[in-house]
Amino acid sequence: MKDLHNFVSDYTKDKKHLHLAIGMIRGDDIEYFSFSNDTEKSMIPAENRLFEIGSITKVFTSMLLLSMEQEKLLSTDDMVGKFLPSVKNDYLNKITLKNLATHTSGLPILATNHNMAKKRSDPYSMYTEEDLTSFLATANFTDGIGSFAYSNLAVGLLGNILCKVSGSTYDELLKRYITEPLQMKETAVLLNSEQDSRFLNGHASTGRRVPHWNLSIHEGAGGIKSSIRDMSLLVQANLNDDHPIASILAKSHLPNAIGNANLYFGWAGDNIQDKEILWHNGGSAGFNSYLAFNKELRVGVVLLSNYSFFSNALIDHYVSQLKKWITRKEPAQAMMIDSVGIEILEAMLSSE
Repeated sequence: MKDLHNFVSDYTKDKKHLHLAIGMIRGDDIEYFSFSNDTEKSMIPAENRLFEIGSITKVFTSMLLLSMEQEKLLSTDDMVGKFLPSVKNDYLNKITLKNLATHTSGLPILATNHNMAKKRSDPYSMYTEEDLTSFLATANFTDGIGSFAYSNLAVGLLGNILCKVSGSTYDELLKRYITEPLQMKETAVLLNSEQDSRFLNGHASTGRRVPHWNLSIHEGAGGIKSSIRDMSLLVQANLNDDHPIASILAKSHLPNAIGNANLYFGWAGDNIQDKEILWHNGGSAGFNSYLAFNKELRVGVVLLSNYSFFSNALIDHYVSQLKKWITRKEPAQAMMIDSVGIEILEAMLSSE
């Protein structure tokens, strides 16, 4: 795309340590682009550098759920309480795994006993399974069942349940059901030493370097690291029907009527130029990501950035920031990468 620099110039300016990777997918073709303001030169190809993808992880967790259902290891209609026999709480017998995946369980964005200020630099790492069990023992959000309310807690819990049912780690599930079939060799929660050497440093919107996050038991909600190559392969798989997990992806593209809304497993739905798109974004203290595609025209886009859209000093207000993120209203202090991705996708759709 000749004018790609014009699309990204507002985003890239004044970001001293920026690495921005873009994948543009048209059917069987993938083009990679990169923009960097980092003065330190690297021999690592831009398409092989690793980023935190944040909440795009939720797409993977939903795919794992559908894959395990296909193997009859569980059902999306199973009640959550079935998998938490030590937690005696009737509320858990009113919500299903589908509710967790579609953010309709009533569970809040974070558990009420999750104090993110306890470790601002890595706010999920201190939250244990014991903390989660303690919260779930008395949780009652029955009034919210069936209504959409974005929840890191819900999808984190879902990932935790999938690991328990399978007796596998989250990375083992990823490899078995998604990354190995799609030849996504760079996508994992835990990186090996070679991959770690290609894992970029993250930066807050102020430019300050921030530590990588350890999502701990919330790994299914936001723990994955990946490259623009792998994420472009994921989008490409969603555009095609001739690969090993096509049936799973096809099911994730179908809306589910829940309450008054049509909701997807993992994806959010939207319209651009009267074309239906599926999309998700992600953010951590040092990274921002976005992907979207239209299957009808077989086009999609991925953007990965090692700059966050909020300042690390605002971790105490993380919940309110996430709410702004989900409603797609940009925080005043920084620019989300979503707006760049949407402009690029609009241009791609117009050219088809």
